Amino acid sequence: MANKEHISALVDGEIQDSALLEQLGNDRELSDTFGRYHFYGDALRNELPHHLQLDLSERVAAALADEPAIIAAPAPSAPRVEKAGVVRPLFGRVAPMLRHLGQFAVAASVSAAVIVGVQQYSQNDLQSPVLNTVPLSGGAAPVSLNYQFESPGRSNEQTLLEQQRRIQELLVDHELQQRLHQN
Repeated sequence: MANKEHISALVDGEIQDSALLEQLGNDRELSDTFGRYHFYGDALRNELPHHLQLDLSERVAAALADEPAIIAAPAPSAPRVEKAGVVRPLFGRVAPMLRHLGQFAVAASVSAAVIVGVQQYSQNDLQSPVLNTVPLSGGAAPVSLNYQFESPGRSNEQTLLEQQRRIQELLVDHELQQRLHQN
């Protein structure tokens, strides 16, 4: 039986074992491990696709199918009648409240993580123009009507239009900076 070290060595190209490749073709678990190791290698080499398709619906559906069905809720137990002068321990009264608070804390933590994740994900796609302080032309360059471009084949009119466009970009950036620093 192949272990994970052999699979890792196969993925890294350190060994070439036809028997191991045959086992990978026959065993679903080994095949999944082989695929995960290739995925890890791609991630380490920064060769992952730009948008990953992570479809968890099959796993969720399988987990729901394995979940036992609740036929009927259990009957509530009869309330305990305490004798006069008998004090229940504090833990017996606090435990149910702590359990509910714990469930609420877990739900709040998951909700906060989802919100932060969605904000971070959407922030990469849609940057707010107010907070976008990177120059639109891709880099800083001198802005002057006396500045001459070194590109042959450009007419003076094209050069003047390019300079006016860059000046306009700087004015827009200046306005955005003013809005940003007013708050």
